[in-house]
Amino acid sequence: MIEIFIENKRLDVTQDLESLITYAIDDVRDFSSRNTSFSKTIVLPGTANNNKLFGSIFDAKISNPYDSTDDNVETNFNASVAADCIIFQNQMQVLKGTLRVLEIIVDGGFIEYEVAVFGELSGLVAALGSKRLEDIDFSAYNQTFNIANVSGSWANEGSGIHYPLIDYAGTSAAKTDWDVLAFRPAFFVKELIEKIFTASGYDYTCDLFSTTRFKRLIIPNNQARLASYSTKAFDADADVCTGPCTYDGDDVTPVKLSFGTINYAGDFTASLLNTRFTYGGTNQLNCSFTINLVGYLIAGSDVYFGLYKNGSLVDFSDPVTATGDFIVSKTFTGVSFVSTDYFEVKALVQSGSGSFSLTISSGDIILTTDTVQLVNLNYGEDIDMNAVIPRGIYQKDFLSSVVKLFNLYITEDAGKSKHLNIGPYTEYYDFNASGIQDWDYKIDRSRPLRIKPMSELNSRYYNFKFKSDVDYYNDLYQKTYSEGFGDYIYDSQYEFANEKTDIELIFASSPLIGYAGKDKLVVPMYKLDAGVEKATATNIRIMQKKTVSGVGSWSIKNGVTTLWTGTDYPYAGNYDDPDAPANDIHFGVPKQLYFTLASGSINVTQFNVYWSPYMAEITDKDSKLMTCYMKLNGADIFNLNFSKPIYVDGSLWRLNKIEDWNANFPDVCKVELLKIINTVY
Repeated sequence: MIEIFIENKRLDVTQDLESLITYAIDDVRDFSSRNTSFSKTIVLPGTANNNKLFGSIFDAKISNPYDSTDDNVETNFNASVAADCIIFQNQMQVLKGTLRVLEIIVDGGFIEYEVAVFGELSGLVAALGSKRLEDIDFSAYNQTFNIANVSGSWANEGSGIHYPLIDYAGTSAAKTDWDVLAFRPAFFVKELIEKIFTASGYDYTCDLFSTTRFKRLIIPNNQARLASYSTKAFDADADVCTGPCTYDGDDVTPVKLSFGTINYAGDFTASLLNTRFTYGGTNQLNCSFTINLVGYLIAGSDVYFGLYKNGSLVDFSDPVTATGDFIVSKTFTGVSFVSTDYFEVKALVQSGSGSFSLTISSGDIILTTDTVQLVNLNYGEDIDMNAVIPRGIYQKDFLSSVVKLFNLYITEDAGKSKHLNIGPYTEYYDFNASGIQDWDYKIDRSRPLRIKPMSELNSRYYNFKFKSDVDYYNDLYQKTYSEGFGDYIYDSQYEFANEKTDIELIFASSPLIGYAGKDKLVVPMYKLDAGVEKATATNIRIMQKKTVSGVGSWSIKNGVTTLWTGTDYPYAGNYDDPDAPANDIHFGVPKQLYFTLASGSINVTQFNVYWSPYMAEITDKDSKLMTCYMKLNGADIFNLNFSKPIYVDGSLWRLNKIEDWNANFPDVCKVELLKIINTVY
């Protein structure tokens, strides 16, 4: 007997219901994919109960409100959103996941629902939808960009914020001391994954994610500049003049005011003794401009304070007309700047000629943008962490690349709702004798067994690669060797094809550089233009972090001001240790290193550790993919565990797929098995 539940409510089924279910762990012909179990189309009758549970969506006149916080059933049913579903056969669970309504058939007064059920891995992908990394809430980590937070982050692992040393353009001339802008917030891969799962309503079990190495993986800032969300574009304090400060000026030759303390420069640079400020941004800046001044008019004609753009008057304040104390506050709206535009604030006499003498005791100029935008961050300002995380990266693509990087297997937990079990291929299979399942007697010997040697692969070469990037060293390596830094090409030795299959990540590789005479290794993330470092946005990166001790004394500076001095540095790069590497987060050993390797091993790569056992097995000359027909009952499916080897015809096999198992009328179904070559990796 088949029972189907949607959001814990039982659907009506017909006695002759045919429910064909496919169970899959992997596809050896597309091994970068990770499959999920699914049913073929199930036809459900339009009974009063089913019509109610599906919110009478067959009726075009009905439009029910939808509440995403409530169960997706009855009047709240939304066909575009996954609904939790469990299928039982004789009270044994045979499939758990999400239900999708494919089509509704209305024939007179007769109604049918065509639905399909997909495993929970598919449900996770649906829940992630178009969410991006910047949609994750990291506001709890918002903090001031100062040396205490920078140096205090170096002990963090697995969660929180980390400020690694990365060679962004213009952050060090001599490569010994570094500007504080070389230290930008980085996020831990482990915490990103945890927050993605939590926000989607799923959880997981994965021993790998709790290892020290994995907890040290970070995602650094990849923007051309350190920027945050703000409406503030510029903020500077006026020079205090205890005077009297004598200004001789008129409408023809107004006098520039100097602003000595710049609280926030944004995309503006100061010149001419802080009297002129030039915009260097790439986008048009639309803003309001406020002048606030407090002082004392000693003598002279009526005095105005005017805003000048590119030398031309925009507008001026109300006049200061009488000797004595004055307060001037004027806001100019609708002021726009494009690259190379500049502004000045000047004191002037509106008409005629005259002279005046005054003092300025306080004041400032403030520019605020019309809309919230990304603006440059400077030392001492607050960081919005959601503004500095790599942007435009879909969460599902991020997870997919982590899965590929570590060759992870993901399976649904039959006993827990929305719970996934995750682990690398090398740790997934249980080769204990007690776990081996004898399915020899289940084979339908009246049907042929089909055995394909794995030499029938579709490609000769398998290219494990990182995403190409535009920074200087990635571009140089690509042009030199016609492949990406840290990529690996696996030759299957299959002589009947020359095709190449790519297994590509969204992450770019991170060449590690050692500058001559320097004892710190860094990852440069800039372009070179005629030997000059130029800031550039790069693709998302993944690196390993470590606080390295015992280097020569060096300093972190804010301009010429020393903020910190020490002999440790927060390394980040592809190796776990820059001085004695034991493992590499890249797929392959590069053909060239841009530093002198002192000691250690550079061949413990992601391919060698996580992929080579898999590739060696599926391309071994003795490897075989067997397709046969077996009779599996409900208990077999209820106890299904892809990690348990299958014993058939005197050999051990990995269960790859069960295709079209009929939950209502269990009979023979197609089974794919992959011959086990190695049991130790």
